[in-house]
Amino acid sequence: MQDNRERQAAELTLLATMYPSEFSWRSNPPPDLETPAITTDPNFTLTVHPSYALEFSLSDTYPNTQKPHVYLSCGGDVDTSTRKRARAKLSEIAEEQEAGIEMLDLIVTLFTEYLPELTESNSDADQDGDKDDGQRQHTSQIKRVVIWSHHLLATSKRKDIQAWSKELSLSGYSRPGHPGSIFAEGDEDQIDEFIRRLKQLRWQALQVRGEETADKRICGPGDGILEVEGLGEIAEALKRIDADTADLFLQAMKIAKTD
Repeated sequence: MQDNRERQAAELTLLATMYPSEFSWRSNPPPDLETPAITTDPNFTLTVHPSYALEFSLSDTYPNTQKPHVYLSCGGDVDTSTRKRARAKLSEIAEEQEAGIEMLDLIVTLFTEYLPELTESNSDADQDGDKDDGQRQHTSQIKRVVIWSHHLLATSKRKDIQAWSKELSLSGYSRPGHPGSIFAEGDEDQIDEFIRRLKQLRWQALQVRGEETADKRICGPGDGILEVEGLGEIAEALKRIDADTADLFLQAMKIAKTD
């Protein structure tokens, strides 16, 4: 394991040097990469375009026997079909690499080379999409979910929830602690995207315990998820909005109903 950590440290030092303004930590950074002193799985983001960022997670077996996990985060200006095409391309690039080699910069380079093709097609799609934006806004379905986790304590996860919910125009509440809970509302495809991102993180246990669809929002325009201190705060906030949705939350979190 130490050999893996040393190889990780050397590669991350090089990557951070090559992309100083694009590189940012999502997990707590090691105190000194050059020593090295990596004791936990590194999590970092590398922004490759104003609308695209690569989110890497390295296990303790990378690079010797396992590839890095890499996820593509897209801006709100990227339509669904372009997002799917970009993620498929990134997955293809990662799959083509052979375990046992340092491949972080190679993945970044190959995906960056693909970006001109992607951004050009996205621009064409935007022009076509302007013609029927109004119709799509009316036909988009709203989805609400209750997500339970064994615990929600890590600062990095809590920051991701805040950042992703704003990026995806979601509303709702999150409660850190034992157990952790997230109630989220937004466009159906954005909720699904939010759940996909959450599941890429490391959890002892994470489950979607309740969901419903509706024609309109009830929790605001999508300014992000609000963090609160207790499950009761979420329940009371939902009761003031809609009794049925409050019941969905209470049942999903196995909380007894109160009048």
